[in-house]
Parts: sequence; structure tokens; C-alpha cells
Amino acid sequence: MRGQTWTAIVPVKSFSVGKSRLGPATVHRERLARAFFLDTLDAVLSAVLVSHVIVVTGGEDAAADAASRNAEVVHDSSSRGLNRAIVRGVTSARRTLAGSAVAVVTADLPCLRAADLDTVLRAAQRHPRAFVADHTGRGTTVLTARRGHRLRPAFEGPSRQRHLDSGAMELRLQRAPSAQLDVDTIEDLGAAAAFGVGAHTAQLLAVHPGRRYDAVTGWS
Repeated sequence: MRGQTWTAIVPVKSFSVGKSRLGPATVHRERLARAFFLDTLDAVLSAVLVSHVIVVTGGEDAAADAASRNAEVVHDSSSRGLNRAIVRGVTSARRTLAGSAVAVVTADLPCLRAADLDTVLRAAQRHPRAFVADHTGRGTTVLTARRGHRLRPAFEGPSRQRHLDSGAMELRLQRAPSAQLDVDTIEDLGAAAAFGVGAHTAQLLAVHPGRRYDAVTGWS
């Protein structure tokens, strides 16, 4: 049984300002941010239970990549933060797709597999609101709301606890590990590379196999 389908919302910053914890604004960091986004987006677009994808961004680079993959683009040029951008995406989804179930997927999941996202969404169907914590147990990678329920995003910082406090159900899914492995730091990148990343990130990592990546100096 396939169950209901979902509108996936993928918020992403311009690659020139995203993933700041990977290091200073270098071409290496920008390339990694773009690769993470493309691998995430490709997985979301391939998920069986995702019927529509909205990318919310103020970056022309990310918008062009999304449009080239036939994802809807909602432009958000404000500096009011991730949660406000997500609300814009939800508003657009529910304006054009009345009563749509929505799922926010963060744009820094280079290991994400479509099958794992489907596993998450099947589990989320049983709850008005649900979320998946990131691999640190502090943040959030996926937040869902079924038809007729407000999403109430509380991303950034210790968002896992905030989503718990708001009444969302935490989904503990050992069968969907790729949905938890977001990349914010060099250490996260190493863990992602060991787990197995998507084609775009793999292409960057394969340039210098067996060597350590540093966002400041590149490969060493």
C-alpha cells in the first residue's frame, strides 16, 4: 500500500553563504554545499511517496539547479531565517495543493536514499506531525505534517527538543539511516563519505581518493 503522497519542501541557502561551519567562504565549500543539495534533491525527487517538490531559496544558483530538475521554486530573498523560508514553502504548497501533506527535508543530506525517505514518510502517515532527528540527536533533518495540520517548524540549533516540546512525534527508524546523516562539519563529511554519498558529492570526494578534505585548504 503506497498511502498518501507528500509535497516535499527543501529549503536551501545560496551556495556562497551556506555550510559556513565547513570553513571560510572558499570555492571548495561552495562546491560541497551545491553537491549536498543536488544529492538531497535527487533523492527527494526519486521517492515514490513524493508527488511534488518545492525548493525554497534566495540563491539564483540553487534556483537554477532546482528548475533544471523540474522542481517548483519559491523565491525567498529575506534574511528572516530558515523557519520563515519553510513557512513560505508550506503556504505555496497548500495554496496550490489544498490540504497537502507536507514534509520538510533539509538540503544537507548527501547520503539520502529515496527508499529511506519513503520509509520515513510511511511512518509519518500515522502521526499528525512527526520528525527525524539528525545523527547528533540535537537537530532535525525531516519534519512532516499531515493534511489539516500546521507544520510549526522550529529548525536551527537544538531543534529536536523544540519539535518534541511542540508535540511532534519523533520517528526512530533504524531502517532509514541515510535520512539522519546531515553534514555541517568536516567530521560529518568524513562520516558521510564512510557511509556512502550520492553521485554529486562522490564526484568531489573522488578527485583525491584517500586524502583528507579541509574546507580552507582543500585536499591534503
